[in-house]
Amino acid sequence: MSGPAGREGPPRADLPYRLFGRARGVAPGSHRAVGVGANGAFLRHASILEIPDARRIDMRASLLDPLGGVKVRRFENRARIDVFVLLDLSGSMAFGRGGRADDPVAELVSAIAYAAARGQDRFGLIAAGPDPRGDIAIRPTRRRGAADEVWDLLHRELGAGRGVASLIEAADELPQRRALVFVVSDFLMPEDQLEELMGRLWRHDVAPVVVRSSAVETRLPRFGLVETRDLETGRRRLMVMRKSLRERWIAAAKARRAALDAVFRRHGRPAFDLVDRFDPEAFADHLLSGGV
Repeated sequence: MSGPAGREGPPRADLPYRLFGRARGVAPGSHRAVGVGANGAFLRHASILEIPDARRIDMRASLLDPLGGVKVRRFENRARIDVFVLLDLSGSMAFGRGGRADDPVAELVSAIAYAAARGQDRFGLIAAGPDPRGDIAIRPTRRRGAADEVWDLLHRELGAGRGVASLIEAADELPQRRALVFVVSDFLMPEDQLEELMGRLWRHDVAPVVVRSSAVETRLPRFGLVETRDLETGRRRLMVMRKSLRERWIAAAKARRAALDAVFRRHGRPAFDLVDRFDPEAFADHLLSGGV
């Protein structure tokens, strides 16, 4: 696999994601789906008049039926789904990623693509920030090499520009059929824009991933001069860090995260925090605990 010098490639792991509710599809897969199928778990016996399929006749159950009816096995339907990543590539997403071999965003998205291919689901990538990024897009595919393509596209692409107008518009590019959509962003956007983004995703199962940096939230100096720079505007500011300012800064970061969580829970599920580095085991635990 290609990648930065001295790096073997992004981590690979089977991620136990699932779609909330039942999928709608006819292609056999691993997700619970609407209707009756032949590849899922046994549900119950039914009359052959209900399911006229002689291949599913259960002779033992038929012989034990006191009414002499012919019984067939009814199985849960299992289908494939589409898995998308809607990726924020505004300028603020570049913080802490430049010059790193272990780009956490590229690793996360690559891991999702790999897991989708392993699960025989289709993977797609849509990226945008203040402007559309069609050069970063991947159309829905089951190709095994999609994870490598994601890594090649993203580990050098940090994002630029101010705002998420095109990211919100990009939500309309998703298919009409319900899909699992990982929204990967630092969510540094006004609340009305966040509500609009989540509102446009109403038909899908949305799994937010909040990209964060401990350098601007908790690992702050206790005292001294600190220079800050807005990655979207380039504006720099020099300030004197002191105990009271540090405490307010940390409290504001916690309040912002709590406010985000309230929005995400209203729209379906809690978010995963991608802080500094991508930990596949922590992400898998989040998925198993109900995050997805």
